[in-house]
Amino acid sequence: MEGGRTLGQKFPVATLRRKDYITYLAVALFVMVIACEMLLVVWLPRKLHSEVMWQDQIAKEEMIELEDLLRAYMIGTKPKYRAMTGEIELVQDSLNELARYLREYKDFLSRSQTDQIHVCLKGFQNAYASNIKPGKSFIGDEKLDSKPYLDKLLLQSLSTRDGAKKSGGN
Repeated sequence: MEGGRTLGQKFPVATLRRKDYITYLAVALFVMVIACEMLLVVWLPRKLHSEVMWQDQIAKEEMIELEDLLRAYMIGTKPKYRAMTGEIELVQDSLNELARYLREYKDFLSRSQTDQIHVCLKGFQNAYASNIKPGKSFIGDEKLDSKPYLDKLLLQSLSTRDGAKKSGGN
C-alpha cells in the first residue's frame, strides 16, 4: 500500500467520492434542464393562449364602454331644429338595439365580429362629433335651379315646332 492505495484501486478513495458527487450533480442538472424544457413546452403555449383570450376580452370591454358612452351622449342630446329629432331618434334606436344585442350575445362574439362592431361604433362616434353635437342636420338643403332646364325644354319645343311647320307647310 503506497500513499493510501490498495492493489485493486487505481485512484485514491477521496478522488472517487469527488467524482461521484460531480456525477450526481451533472445528472441532477441534466434532469433539471429537461424538466424546465418540458415546462416551457407546456406552459408557454397556455400562457400565450390566455393572453390572446384576455386581449379579446379587453377588446369586448372597450367596445361596450364606447357603446355605453355613445348612448349616454345621445340621451343628453337635444335637437336644435325640429328636423333633427328624427335623426337623433334613429341613432338612439340603433344604439339601443345594439346594446340589447351585445347584452345577449357578447360572450359568443368572435374577435372579427367585435372589431366590426367597434368600427360601426366609431362611425356613430364620428357622426355624433361632426353633426349631432354641433347641431348640424344630416339632411342638406339643396336648391334646384330649374331655369336652365326649362329654357332647354323651351328651345327644344320651339325647334320641334319650327321643324314641324316647315315639313308640314310644304
